[in-house]
Amino acid sequence: MLVKYRDSFQKIAMGLLSFIPDLKDIDRINKELDWYASSDDRNLYLQKNEAGDFIGLVGVEKQGQYLMIHHLAFIPQQQTEGNEQDIFNSLTNYYPDLQMMGTLETSPALARWEKRKFDQHGE
Repeated sequence: MLVKYRDSFQKIAMGLLSFIPDLKDIDRINKELDWYASSDDRNLYLQKNEAGDFIGLVGVEKQGQYLMIHHLAFIPQQQTEGNEQDIFNSLTNYYPDLQMMGTLETSPALARWEKRKFDQHGE
């Protein structure tokens, strides 16, 4: 389940963002959080598992008819294809009219989701 980021989740979001190789520095993480907060077209979502624990994060930006997936991070033991699939499935429900695109870092996960979706449904 995806939960939209709010300030009370700041420490959790910072911890999840720190698992992204380019975001090891706390100042860089804070700049990313500020970047998402600076526009209504950008959103961070945190993923909860069935037990209600936060296990992942996805950062998106609406760009015309596209939804750019900027960040995707999980706590290490939750970095699974199934959790990636859950996030992308949720995003298609939140943004049904937008086509998802990935960055160099997020494209491989998005491609796995698209392949699985095609294999299962022929879409």
